[in-house]
Parts: sequence; structure tokens; C-alpha cells
Amino acid sequence: MAVLTSCNRKIGAIFGKKKDKLEVVDPEFDYFSARAKFKFDDGKKDVSATANFRIKKDSVIWLSISPGLGIEVARVLIDTDNVYVLDKMNKHYYEYTFKELSKKFDFDFNFQMIQSVILGNLVEPYKKQRVEKTDSYFSYTASKGVYLFHNFIGAKSMKLEKVQVYDEGTRNTISVNYSDFILVDGEIFPNEISAVIDYEAETKPNTEIRISYNKMVIEDTPLSFPYAVPSKYEKK
Repeated sequence: MAVLTSCNRKIGAIFGKKKDKLEVVDPEFDYFSARAKFKFDDGKKDVSATANFRIKKDSVIWLSISPGLGIEVARVLIDTDNVYVLDKMNKHYYEYTFKELSKKFDFDFNFQMIQSVILGNLVEPYKKQRVEKTDSYFSYTASKGVYLFHNFIGAKSMKLEKVQVYDEGTRNTISVNYSDFILVDGEIFPNEISAVIDYEAETKPNTEIRISYNKMVIEDTPLSFPYAVPSKYEKK
């Protein structure tokens, strides 16, 4: 893991002045774009490709996937209510509410969770929970509904380096690891992200996602998020 010593000017102490706030620095921006190597494997589909991301913070996530030679095979648009997927290889398209997507993957997804995972932000923030310290991490557990969030914050990076989300209902777990942090226009981002959805049911294979960024930009001007379904595409 690469740790940026220049981050120290932004990090400050582990707790705020009132000792009631864990200081974990989330990147600030309005618009963000990135290019990354992307791998997705759910036991049925194994996709390795280049992915181009565009984000309007707290509003829209846009993703274009190309396996090579600049040929786009899929496009994804995520807003605060829905997920839209355009499968250009098979001329299909998919539309999910977050409730439908959560049912499909047996996990409660929402926009903020997806955005937090992509950016390396805390999914469930610190609220005076008991913090344990080791040489490597500050860690604490937060709960929300049937979910437990086990957060591991790097003692040197002061960024979220690991999070495990446990569903007490299904006993499924999402584990996400972040590493190789870099500065982009003074904001701290993880360069490497790996995530695994581990299902309790042995009949359902794990889902694995890896993102390796090779370009990240905080944009000075608004981005577009083009998404249109051709008339000949079939809804699935």
C-alpha cells in the first residue's frame, strides 16, 4: 500500500476537537471522471475490460465498458432511484429499481452505498462507536437495520482500507479492500479496489469485482451522461 505523507496536512488528529468524530477524509468534488481496468465475475459471467467512469456527486454514476480496441459493449447509468444497463453485444437492456437490484443480488443496495464503494468512502459513518486500535488500523462496527458494517481505517493513511458488510438476515457478506492511495487535485482516492459478495448459500457462487484505476480527474466543468436505448433493443 502506498501512503501519501502529503496527506497529513488534510488528516489531522484521529478525533475531532470534541473527541466525538472520527476524522476520515472523503474526497470533495462536483464532477469526477476516471478510467480503470475492470473485472467482474459472478460465476456465470466473467468480464475483463476497460471501464470509463463519470460521476456527479450524490446524483449520477455513469459507466462505459470496453473489452478492447475502443469498442463499447455495455453502458450503465445509475441515479438515486434506478440502475439502467445497456448490453450492446446482445442488444438487450435492463432497468432495475434498487429494490429489484437488491432482490437479484440478495443484498440491500442503494446509490450512496455504490458511490461510497467506488470512491472509498465510509458507507456508514462513525457515531461514537467503540474504536479499537492496532498498529495497522483503527476499527469500529456500525449497525443499520439488519446490516453490520465493520470498518478498518488505516493508521497511517487515515482512509478506509477495508470494510465488511454483514447481512444478519441472509448471512451474506460484502468485503471491500482499498489500497495504493493517491492524490488527485489535493483529494485522496484509492487506486485499487477489490470487492467480494460472499453468499451463505453454497449453491450460489461468490461475485467478485476488481477496479484498478489508471486515470482520475476532478473535472472543472459539468460532464454529460449519455444513455439512450435503441429502438431494436429488447428489454430483459
